[in-house]
Amino acid sequence: MPTRRTLLGAATAAVAAAATAGCVEALGEQERTTPDGSGGVRLAELSIQNTHGASHRVQVAVEAGEEMLHLGTYELGAGGDSRTIEGEWTETPGHHRIHVALDDGGVRTADVVDSVGSGVGCARVLIRIGDDGTLGVWTGANCGSDAEESDLESV
Repeated sequence: MPTRRTLLGAATAAVAAAATAGCVEALGEQERTTPDGSGGVRLAELSIQNTHGASHRVQVAVEAGEEMLHLGTYELGAGGDSRTIEGEWTETPGHHRIHVALDDGGVRTADVVDSVGSGVGCARVLIRIGDDGTLGVWTGANCGSDAEESDLESV
């Protein structure tokens, strides 16, 4: 029987492989600009939240162009556990793609620039496990302190 460490390693490798596959697809896009001519979007906040009645493991990969900026696995307790993931993406605009896997399920990818549209300087991303146990990735362009979840749109 595989150990927990072996399973976590395999799951992390799966997320990394999916993210790397996305990098191959994105070759040549690193210099791409948004429709307004900017060099991308600053990812002001990346958070994960579990509102489901059971604990879950979430694997998150953040890439910009060809560069993998973050790869991590997070255990979230039942009923409201949440955390903010810190990284260098908060300072530098880029073409960020977020890859997420819930427990040992398939990988879901969100392109932040495509999600928030043109002319946006910064974005927020919320990875959320809903009350029914389904995974949602939400993006929003309101980076002020008065930002509300209703400003977020599902991708």
